[in-house]
Amino acid sequence: MRTAMASVSEQQQADVRRFGRHRIMLAANVYSVHGELNCVLLDVSQGGAMLSAAPPLPVGCRLLLERHAFEVPGVVRWVEGNRFGIQFEEMLSEEVVLGLVSKGTQQD
Repeated sequence: MRTAMASVSEQQQADVRRFGRHRIMLAANVYSVHGELNCVLLDVSQGGAMLSAAPPLPVGCRLLLERHAFEVPGVVRWVEGNRFGIQFEEMLSEEVVLGLVSKGTQQD
């Protein structure tokens, strides 16, 4: 288990280097085979996001992240406590990410 956690951490670090992350704190919803889950969007990048929810979704779970008119499919890649990281199915443009971040600061 320790080895799996190390490789997840290495992957997270690689993602941070590859995509600029924007730290935010916005209400969002996640839809999956487990139902609808209210969550907090903690950060977002072109490749994925970090969310907080109780209970978190399991690793490998496919989902749809929704925040107002923003919807993007993804998959859970790691879980730590109530936080979990998702990888988007397709990379978002930086403009889409910045739009989400700027709309969030205006509305929340």
